[in-house]
Amino acid sequence: MEQNLALTWQLSEIHGWGLVGVHTALYLLDHGHPPLLLERPLLNTLRPENRERLTPLMAGYERITAIAGQVPDTVVVIKDWTLLHALSNGFNEGPTSARFRGSRNVGVIAFEDSRFDAATLERARRYDGIVVHSTYNRDLLLEQGILDVDCAFQGIDPGELPALPPASRFGDRFVIFSGGKLEFRKGQDIVLAAFRRFHERHPDALLVTAWHNYWPQTSATIAESPLTPVPPMIGENGKLRIVEWAMAHGVPPEGFVDMGFIARRQIAPILADCHAAVFPNRCEGATNLVAMEAMACGVPVILSANTGHLDLIREDNCLPLRDQTPVADPTGARRGWGESAVDEVVEQLEHLYTDRAAARACAKKGRAFMFGERSWRAFAKSFVRAAA
Repeated sequence: MEQNLALTWQLSEIHGWGLVGVHTALYLLDHGHPPLLLERPLLNTLRPENRERLTPLMAGYERITAIAGQVPDTVVVIKDWTLLHALSNGFNEGPTSARFRGSRNVGVIAFEDSRFDAATLERARRYDGIVVHSTYNRDLLLEQGILDVDCAFQGIDPGELPALPPASRFGDRFVIFSGGKLEFRKGQDIVLAAFRRFHERHPDALLVTAWHNYWPQTSATIAESPLTPVPPMIGENGKLRIVEWAMAHGVPPEGFVDMGFIARRQIAPILADCHAAVFPNRCEGATNLVAMEAMACGVPVILSANTGHLDLIREDNCLPLRDQTPVADPTGARRGWGESAVDEVVEQLEHLYTDRAAARACAKKGRAFMFGERSWRAFAKSFVRAAA
């Protein structure tokens, strides 16, 4: 690995992009090739051990920032460095990527919008290579003739997600976890509809959610679903009023807990008290970090069998939702998206509720898969190799 890599996005432990950056940087440090950071890292979000290791990278960030400051409104070319550019839907780059270029430039993307007009394809072809995080994304690009594309699957940190004994914080309830930022794509409307029906049969069921995010306005898309025609309101504190929204859609107050924002140190303890996790997502451009963390913590996971989730599904390591119908797609933006059936979600919850031995076996296989094949270390190794 004789290459210099620079990252155009912010390192943090509060979202997927940040984690990709953190674990890539740690891997490069371990191999004697510290990366150059072109965005100031959010060091205060990192676990102490990661903060200690990554803080020295601030020196390089400050030097390149000072150099760029001397030539405003100019693209800064960093010779002998490969720049990894964080891209959004449509292969659009952010201001940091627009400001810097390297001797080589590699685009990194997890996209859900499948429209490829001429402008999108032109932007994609500007890069010396593309790295994606799912075979779903890779195959869509190959269909468009974007051939220099590689795939690196995101991961989990085994040291962060130990198998903990239950603390019974929710008493003797049958606890169902659902996580991910609330939006139409993530399918929380399906979760509510399925849980409402399941709770009628099993009043001991409890839905525990982690649906908040730092961009609450994105939740408005959930109103596209006929299951939840009204989105949650945003409170005066800037947070979604999720409990009120769930109650408005028929979930009884005694059956619902909103965990708010969950810190990384809270993930394993909370999941240790859960009996199931449900992810009927309509699309994932990557492989759904929250679902992966649930599997790693030994929770049996119900997964929609579409898009990026397909890279997680192996024999008996989860409960796949195979009944997938196409999502309405008038503009061509949703190729491969899938609509999970509420009935099948309820059926899989019933299976976990009635056959606890099978649930434990599923959870064990899911955890083994994550630890064996989907660690952040394995991701970083393949990611760095793909960028070469």
